[in-house]
Amino acid sequence: MINKDIKSTYDEHTYDSYSYGQTWIDYLYAVARLHGLAASDPYSSNILEIGCAMGGNIIGQAINHPNSNFIGIDLSSEQIAIGKRAIDGIGCTNIKLIEMDICNLVSEFKGKIEFDYIICHGIYSWVPDFVRSAILDSCKELLSKNGVAFISYNCYPGWKYVEPLRDFMRFSAVKSSGNVADLEPGLNAIKFQKAFYAKYMPNESSATHIKNLNLEYINHIQSYPKSYVAHEYMEICNQPFYFLDFVADANDHGLCYIADATYHFDPSFLPDGAISQYFKLSFDDYISANQAYDFLYSIRFRSSIITKAQNQNTLITSDEHKAEFIKDLHFKLTKPTPQLINSAKNTYIEPLAKALNDLFPATLSYDDVKAVYPKDDIVFRYYDIRTVTNNALTITYKPCKKLLYIPGKTRLKSAYVPYLKYFLENDCAIGVATPLNDRLNADKHTLELALMFDGNHTTKDIYNHIKAKFEQEKLIPTIQKDGKNIPLQSPKEQSQYFKDAVETIKLSLINGLMLEEY
Repeated sequence: MINKDIKSTYDEHTYDSYSYGQTWIDYLYAVARLHGLAASDPYSSNILEIGCAMGGNIIGQAINHPNSNFIGIDLSSEQIAIGKRAIDGIGCTNIKLIEMDICNLVSEFKGKIEFDYIICHGIYSWVPDFVRSAILDSCKELLSKNGVAFISYNCYPGWKYVEPLRDFMRFSAVKSSGNVADLEPGLNAIKFQKAFYAKYMPNESSATHIKNLNLEYINHIQSYPKSYVAHEYMEICNQPFYFLDFVADANDHGLCYIADATYHFDPSFLPDGAISQYFKLSFDDYISANQAYDFLYSIRFRSSIITKAQNQNTLITSDEHKAEFIKDLHFKLTKPTPQLINSAKNTYIEPLAKALNDLFPATLSYDDVKAVYPKDDIVFRYYDIRTVTNNALTITYKPCKKLLYIPGKTRLKSAYVPYLKYFLENDCAIGVATPLNDRLNADKHTLELALMFDGNHTTKDIYNHIKAKFEQEKLIPTIQKDGKNIPLQSPKEQSQYFKDAVETIKLSLINGLMLEEY
């Protein structure tokens, strides 16, 4: 019964289906490898996504990994149907989307196929206990010997600060319509709460703190798409967990924890030696140290990477031992990162920071890193730079080469042409992914111009095209300033607008590694 209720809410409030860089299988391989596990080559693997929605997180990955096989399952027939139409329209043959109950995964696939990577993003906290158990059972029974699973979930203690808002929204929905999941009364409740706080001047500092904290979270909620708010704050199920409890449940199902896709905690990052020493003595194992980290930083969301329990003795957790495996990987920034240059200025890591920025979006090999940073603490420095740059430094399985757009020499990757064309020609709530599984800003205007970077058109040709189109359709380009749309009337302003538009799209293709030589 409860699964039918969940299905109906996802059919009614279909999620926009996007890609998520932290689930890129090349990255999952790299994290597993860094921790000593010989995961499968992501370019010849079987991949399952549990709760795939319309497939936005794996369609792009399937295009970029043509020799791998992707299966996505979801309970929502509406979302699966949309995804199937997109896959058929694109002509991608190594991916299937199936309407399926998670509880049927093992009976459907066991003995028929093993998966080298299982992705379960944004599902685990939002289903009842027996479905969570089915997710972990599926990982145990369907993962290959060195298979890797990614499971994300809301977690405590951070979610304890947010839960009262969710409770108030659901309480207000019941009072208004009798339906605990009714979105509009829930949104009205926090709108009222915000108006109340505008007039409420608490006398006690603790009350002021609670008011400010709630206002911060209310502003976040109001900035999210309604489909997201409906499932995150009004859904039947939303159960956060302490990290320790998630690991215990995984262990009970024959699985073990490798690492988090986002967070890494090392006591040496603590502010002084005494505090660091206390931490090491009090939380002297990998799991309890991670749980203590969550308490210190009030973490509210985790992305745990796990594998079969039989691999437990293979895994390494100390940075010292990871140094042996990081030699096989490549380092790259995910975006230009001026704060890295600024923080590294006049320090011994300045040459490394400069090399990473100068080569972006290309990778540095381990030997490249050693050439500009000869110290032996490369693993520590990798994590340190991730912290400084809000995870803008990543590790990859294969080297990435920077290609500029040069007509006659480089072009938009041919595999991505039908992909972009489909979304240009069809209105669809599926996001477009780059080869690194990041989101591409893909409105119709962007897609039309991106497809012109075909090796035949110069940037001047593309500029003339967009200029002529605006003139033909009697459109006036506008910019946003102080929250207002400002029309650009002068020819000079319009010319600069068109040049900037072409340059922005060109850079997004270069930085997203969407060009190829031919």
